[in-house]
Amino acid sequence: MKAIDMTPIIKKYPGYFVALSYDRKKVLGKGHTSEEALEEVKKKGYKEPILTKIPHENRNYLL
Repeated sequence: MKAIDMTPIIKKYPGYFVALSYDRKKVLGKGHTSEEALEEVKKKGYKEPILTKIPHENRNYLL
């Protein structure tokens, strides 16, 4: 699978739960809670989105 650049989504939605399309390129819903994000998706008629929490800060870690 090819790597997906999530930088635009991370910059636009820090601290939010986002529901993504299957290809992870489109935000279908967002909210401060997972329930808010999923409710927005249901209203739009989408099923089974990918739900994730965007961190407040984008940090890199080296292990």
